[in-house]
Amino acid sequence: MTAPTRIAVIDDDEAVLDALRLYFARQQLDTACFAAADEFFAAIERGQRFDCIVCDVRMPGMSGLDLVKRLKTANFASPVILITGHGDVDMAVAAIKVGAFDFIEKPFDEARLLASIHNAVDKSREPEAGGAEIKELQARFDTLSLRQRQVMQLAAAGLSNKEIGSKLKISPKTVQNHRAWVMERIGARNIAELVRIAMKIQTKP
Repeated sequence: MTAPTRIAVIDDDEAVLDALRLYFARQQLDTACFAAADEFFAAIERGQRFDCIVCDVRMPGMSGLDLVKRLKTANFASPVILITGHGDVDMAVAAIKVGAFDFIEKPFDEARLLASIHNAVDKSREPEAGGAEIKELQARFDTLSLRQRQVMQLAAAGLSNKEIGSKLKISPKTVQNHRAWVMERIGARNIAELVRIAMKIQTKP
C-alpha cells in the first residue's frame, strides 16, 4: 500500500494553517503545520521528512525565499511551493530562480494549490530531465517569432506587460496577445513554468 503524501505547511497566519490542514485532510494528505521556518527545521532535525513543502513568503524571521535557499544549500530535495498575499511577477521570478517549484498568490484557489502539490511530488519522483527534453523545449522556442521570443525572455526576467510594451515599443495589449501565444506554444501553464523553461534553455533578455 502506497504511503500517503506528507505535506509541510509553514505560515504565521493561524487561520491559513487551520484551513489548509482541514482541506488537505479531506484530500487524504498527511499534513504537518508550522508557524515559523525555525519550527519546520527543528522537525527536519528530528528526522521528519516531507514530500512537499508549502510556505508563506513573508514571515517573521526567516522568509520563504530564505527557506528555499537554505534547503537548496543543504541539498534537501523536496519541492517547495511558495504562497503570498503580497506577490508580484518580480517575486515569482526570484522564487523560481532560487529553486521554488511554484509560486501562488493569496487568496489562492485550493484546487490550484492541490494540483501544484501533486505535480511537484510527481516531478520530484521522476528522473532529472535529460537532453531530449531540453532539445524539445529548444525546438518549441525556435518556432517562435523574434518578437515572441523577446516577449518570452522579458516576461521570464520578471517584466510586466506594460514594462515589456515600453521596452519593445508596442502596446500592453499586443504584449498580452504575444504572451498568451508563447505560453501555449512553449507549454507553460503559468509564469513559474515559463521561468523554469527559460532557465532550462538559457534564454537571455
